[in-house]
Amino acid sequence: MRLSGPIVLWHGKALMRILILVHGYPPTFMGGAELRAERTARALATQHHKVAVLCIESLTAPATRLDCADGPQEGVSVYRLHVQPGAAPSAGQQTHARHAIKAALGQLIREWRPEVIHLFSGYLMGNGVIDVAVAHQIPVVVSLTDYWWLCHRINLVRTDGTRCDGPVAVDCARCSSELYRRFRLPALVARPLADGLWLLAGQLPALGQRLGVHDQAERLRVMLAALAQADALIAPSRFLAERYMHYGIDPARINIWRQGVNLSLCPLRTRSATLRFGYFGQIKHHKGVHTLIDAWGRLSSPRQRSLVLYGSDHGEAAYGARLRELSRPMDDVTWQQPIRHSAVWQTLAEIDLLIVPSRWSENSPNVILEAQAMGVAVIGSNLGGVAELVQHGRNGLLFAPDNAADLATQIGRLLDEPELLETLRRQPIPFHSFAAELEQIEGLYARLTLQAARGAALDEAVEREQPFVVRMQDAG
Repeated sequence: MRLSGPIVLWHGKALMRILILVHGYPPTFMGGAELRAERTARALATQHHKVAVLCIESLTAPATRLDCADGPQEGVSVYRLHVQPGAAPSAGQQTHARHAIKAALGQLIREWRPEVIHLFSGYLMGNGVIDVAVAHQIPVVVSLTDYWWLCHRINLVRTDGTRCDGPVAVDCARCSSELYRRFRLPALVARPLADGLWLLAGQLPALGQRLGVHDQAERLRVMLAALAQADALIAPSRFLAERYMHYGIDPARINIWRQGVNLSLCPLRTRSATLRFGYFGQIKHHKGVHTLIDAWGRLSSPRQRSLVLYGSDHGEAAYGARLRELSRPMDDVTWQQPIRHSAVWQTLAEIDLLIVPSRWSENSPNVILEAQAMGVAVIGSNLGGVAELVQHGRNGLLFAPDNAADLATQIGRLLDEPELLETLRRQPIPFHSFAAELEQIEGLYARLTLQAARGAALDEAVEREQPFVVRMQDAG
């Protein structure tokens, strides 16, 4: 039975009960999708909508439980789910809906009665949450913030570190298997033999089934079927949208909406005789931080310069330690802890250049848009959504991915050509405000809830006017 209620208006605008789903939520988790969900939830609350968030707080709880918020946090009620380790999805199990998460969502739907559900990413939450929403006849919006629906590793980077163009069942099975030592070590010491094994796995059904090829094909089928049930999808870049369209998602259902920038937060920029470069993000291999450190060590320009890196190596501590050791002789390199999103603007005001050295196809890094709003030029890898935002020679510079020598060349241009920085600053790409983005999202919610209300009214009319037919149908 579809949940519906009277339409409440505020200054002529329909107010809605909105439930946001995301795998993590601040202050515990501060990744891109988590911050985007938080920003959306808080902004909707300021518009007088009733807003709740369901997130995963822990995957190592002694018992599965749902903690209800003591009270709204900036107008948002946050429900944090603690899951037992045995119930947590692993890399090879994410095709299966997690019972605890589905049960928590079902409980929240019954108690909180949302009119629309907005899922950010899908990672950890699982495809099953869409099934639950559909079963309750609640409109579902999915924000595609990454490749989780296509890739069990989320970022289309294989276990061996190479980039992937998209899922192929045998390649996905190999990538998944090589997370484990018994497959990873043979691939390292006898790669031709490993290549031969996986070639046969793609040709011999029995071997393919044993090695998980069929499981990966089924994963993709299940994920795409789940997305097909969503009422609308939002992609922040054309590159990301086209990846999903390539695998059969209806283009008419994807809204390509660039995220907005909260221009009211922009502080005044500081000046310095030193050319100040910055990196904001995770200290992880797929982010290409090693390429940046390598490139920095190659610089020979005498001009004063500095590099500060803000981020955490959580999950790849050995990688972070190695980079810090490599940069120890570089007295113009500083490492800092991650910064809260509220401090991003002030930090951007204290640098001149932002470097985005990612070796995976980023979608639409919010920090690039914020940098543009602050008059900070960007040097980025020529991949995916970064290349969509950075126009070489206009508002920034691009370098070949994984190529430290090319990155050093682009940094060197800015050191050796002082006038270049001013040229890049004067030509930011067009961007819109966060208020405009919020208006787009509210409009989408309103259309979907109106359609759902009309559907509910039609169902009720049919039940009233043709009770005998309905009873016969119910009886089967």
